[in-house]
Amino acid sequence: MEPDQESINNLLNARNVAVIGASSDPKKLSSSPLTAMKLNNYQGSISVVNPNHTEIMGYKCFTSIADLPDNIDAAIILLPASAAVEAAEECAEKNIFSVVVIAQGFGESGPDGIELDARLVALATRTGMAIVGPNTNGVTNARTGLALSLAPIMQYPELVRSGAVSIISQSGAMVSSLLTAINDTGVGFCKTITCGNELTLNVADYLRYLACDPETNIIVIYLETIRHVQAFTSALEFAHKSGKAVVAIKIGESENAKKAALSHTGAIAGSYDNTIAFLQSQHVYVAEDIESLALIVYLLDQLDWSDINNRLKICVASISGGFAAHIADEASRLGAPLSNPSRECTNKLEALPTQSHGVNPYDVAAQNNLIPSIIEFFREDGFNMLIFGLVLMKGEIEEDVRQELLKAKNAGMSNIIVLSPRISAKDKAFFHSQNIIIARSPRLVIKALLSIETCRSGLELASGRNKKNHTPLQINLPQINGQINEVLSKELLQQVGLKTPKRVELKSCIPPSGFEHLNYPLAIKAVSDRIAHKTEHGLVEFPIRNENELLRSWSSVSENLKRADASADTILIEEFINSGIEVILGVQRDPFVGPVVVIGAGGILCELLDDSVLLIPPFSYEQFLEAISKTKLGRLLNGYRGRKYDLAALGEAAINIGLMALASPRIESLDINPILVLSQNNGVIAVDAALYLLPEILSTD
Repeated sequence: MEPDQESINNLLNARNVAVIGASSDPKKLSSSPLTAMKLNNYQGSISVVNPNHTEIMGYKCFTSIADLPDNIDAAIILLPASAAVEAAEECAEKNIFSVVVIAQGFGESGPDGIELDARLVALATRTGMAIVGPNTNGVTNARTGLALSLAPIMQYPELVRSGAVSIISQSGAMVSSLLTAINDTGVGFCKTITCGNELTLNVADYLRYLACDPETNIIVIYLETIRHVQAFTSALEFAHKSGKAVVAIKIGESENAKKAALSHTGAIAGSYDNTIAFLQSQHVYVAEDIESLALIVYLLDQLDWSDINNRLKICVASISGGFAAHIADEASRLGAPLSNPSRECTNKLEALPTQSHGVNPYDVAAQNNLIPSIIEFFREDGFNMLIFGLVLMKGEIEEDVRQELLKAKNAGMSNIIVLSPRISAKDKAFFHSQNIIIARSPRLVIKALLSIETCRSGLELASGRNKKNHTPLQINLPQINGQINEVLSKELLQQVGLKTPKRVELKSCIPPSGFEHLNYPLAIKAVSDRIAHKTEHGLVEFPIRNENELLRSWSSVSENLKRADASADTILIEEFINSGIEVILGVQRDPFVGPVVVIGAGGILCELLDDSVLLIPPFSYEQFLEAISKTKLGRLLNGYRGRKYDLAALGEAAINIGLMALASPRIESLDINPILVLSQNNGVIAVDAALYLLPEILSTD
């Protein structure tokens, strides 16, 4: 184990701890660690540093850190910032190399705080000390009762249930909310870490540690930002290889206003969405909200997902036909319509004396004794997940239904989710003991299942049989930076094999000539490296069907160019392509996760239609197909009303611009809007392109 990992281990599994600056006043937060450890029967010894008392809560107080026993494994420091740094330095002298620094007032507070930061960093570098924080809520271990933490939930021992879920949070206050939601499902937790300012240890360090922790099976991350993307990526890969499930919720749906103003791609690919795409590419189960996160954890903890070797296939049955339909409606609204049973299965269902149609969802129609047969028919038909609607009924009848569900589970339908408007403590305990999920909200359950399915399908598509060995594309970039004009942008596209319309470049100050080899209809476009959206300035006209129209359009575009950008003097005349589907294809370099490829409905409405997907390069054609198939655009390209378009060519173009961005860190963004996807086997044509390049000195990987 690496030194910092060993120090984290000593901290989270500490048997002898010191609480430095503990208060005897229960109304003060500095009393929290002692209160929590007393209530949770901490298994180790506790020493307190407080020169004003001889004992607090029955624990002996020492006058100074130097007076502490020699066997202290870890300490929590509850002092103000400047005093906390001095205490950390004294801990090192006492051979205490795992500490939690609670105080605020460090780098986030200004020059004095930055100086305190430097002292802590120097201390950690010199001694190998593991420092959690500063500006943190601390760490806990539910299995041992350890609470070097201010987390309020640790002062409610009835909510502290030991389990195999550990939490890393960049928000200290949110840990108790996360644990409360998870506790409501009946799932217990193991360790919690709040990161604070991540001065010396960060999310990646904690993630790598928990990936090795034999007591942790599921790692939850409450993520605000990614400070060290390469280390975080490496830790996620390590966790995946270690067989640990990682569930994350990302906070902060913010956009980069400058990029959004310049680039359609930037407007679509906001930092929040980019991070979600990145997490999904790293096989993380992503939750939209805390309730969904708790359900994802619950489903992963309770069900045997090794039994589901293929894609998730859900069947719905209910005591109430109305409730069954409600569940099916929610699935459809969320983009997960239920599959129809086969003709053979339908015939079996309709042969039952329920008078119900043989469909999914299925109405049991109060024929409770038939529940095992109904579920078995679905299971034999390839359905591997049952959602069962349990409406409120007499207690004796409900008990019969429970037993019938158990028969179905024992017969082979191992993954069962029960939905009920009322869940008693008895219900929760019974179903939990049988590894059956019970929940109230169909919507939340389906959202959680979709998140799990997204992650599982990503794993399948990234497996050896689908993953391709992509070589980054080497290209020659212009030795200029900022917005690059359309001519140079299209030359770049041609380097990666993308076709563009035939064109000529002419000076706006002389009458047009030399375009006679081009075929009508034509388009006229002004060329400028200062104007992002040419249509807004009257710098594009099409379709032009004859020479008279061309001369009129030339005059109009020339005059508009003088007003919009007096320094520009070039106009393109190019063949106008009026077939195919308009798509936007682009790449945006996110400051945290790197290049993100954007594919969506193109043209002037691309930002309004909200029908795009984001992919983190490198990705395979199979991964492209999986992503695009979830959009209306994908369904249109794949054969709406019998007409198919060249998805393969679009996929190849998307893969190539992703590889190009990986190889060329100067590419800040690239918009191809539109790229026309022609009929099947006829390729794609990049009609318009806008490239933005970073200066060489500022480029980053």
